[in-house]
Amino acid sequence: MSLEIQLAGIHPRSEKLIELTRSYERAKASWSQVEVQLEQETREVIKLQESLGFKHFSDGALGWQDQLRPVTRALQGVESGTRYSRWFDTNTFYQKPIIVGKISAGNIDPKNFLRADLLTKERDRKVTLPGPYTFSQLSENKHYKNYADLLFDIATAEREIIRRLKNEGVTLFQLSEPCLVYQPYRESFRDQSEVDLALGAIRSLVKDSPGDFVVQTYFGDAAPLLPALLNLPIFGVGIDLFETDISSFNEQEKTSKAFVLGVVDSRESFVEDANWIADTARKFSEKVDARQLVLASNSDLKFVPQGIANQKLEALSKASELLEGSG
Repeated sequence: MSLEIQLAGIHPRSEKLIELTRSYERAKASWSQVEVQLEQETREVIKLQESLGFKHFSDGALGWQDQLRPVTRALQGVESGTRYSRWFDTNTFYQKPIIVGKISAGNIDPKNFLRADLLTKERDRKVTLPGPYTFSQLSENKHYKNYADLLFDIATAEREIIRRLKNEGVTLFQLSEPCLVYQPYRESFRDQSEVDLALGAIRSLVKDSPGDFVVQTYFGDAAPLLPALLNLPIFGVGIDLFETDISSFNEQEKTSKAFVLGVVDSRESFVEDANWIADTARKFSEKVDARQLVLASNSDLKFVPQGIANQKLEALSKASELLEGSG
């Protein structure tokens, strides 16, 4: 079994960059000042990944205002509204996309998704995108009468975004699908027919290169959906170990899939102990015989201060060394 560590989404900005951005919005700072600080911090995130022994590199997505906006701006038939909604049960918000027409790929600028110019060395690159089901669930639909049409049009458009990003050297895509396991914004939870549609949309999205995708779930228990997720033609499945009941997994379940273990909590400033992380991963591997384990945060680390986020990544790296040393 191989082992690695990865970023699982947006990394937090420093207080300096946050303040610069606010000053720009109040017309008290120039965009060039923001860009200089943004590039500096992106380089620092990349350097941190190098020092911690990462194999797949992210630019930290520091330029992303929220998890959906870059995709929203790359699609035709979707507008960025003025309404902000809470991102699940965190203290952060996202700009709700409004679906006003048939969705298709629009003006796709790879720089809005990845600073490939700063990832100059030969290395595998990773980008995190909202999965088609989560994007559809967190949008306001003013056009489609048939939900399946909406879902599969999003998947088709995202395939084009992914095709362009592959030209930038991206070799791994994380499709974040928290709505598969957690829906606090709905009066009634999704039923099996909706799950089947969601999984079908993912299948259509990944069909060209299934080995390049991980489907990441978080903020909810992935155990009930695990058999269906493992049946997807993808490289790996991500689960939030703070929410997922692994005791329900079959003893010594064997899978050819990789598992991304969300083993540090992105919503908690407490920095997990490396020994505890290693022990938790070891106990998981005793339950599930996976081809590869990836240690990561359960979701975007943007919910904690940058210094805390960096310490959490360092704890993951130390845990990885402990696991490899005991292997």
